[in-house]
Amino acid sequence: MLAMLGWTSLPWLWRIRHPTLILAGNDDPLVPLINARLQAWLLRDARLHVIDDGHLFLLTRAQETASVIARFLVAARP
Repeated sequence: MLAMLGWTSLPWLWRIRHPTLILAGNDDPLVPLINARLQAWLLRDARLHVIDDGHLFLLTRAQETASVIARFLVAARP
């Protein structure tokens, strides 16, 4: 837990050049939405998709999440 409190990847995000999909729940009590917005702002080629749910949206909104991921992968194909 202490390692997570003192380390951040923010200074290096600008170096990632690949298309990146950032998924976040708008009602997540563990990871605030501002974290995803900040990542999307710092990554060169990021797409942020906010899901109307909490931290477990991968389980509770599986169909919607899978659809978003599939569209992203098809669009990112060279």
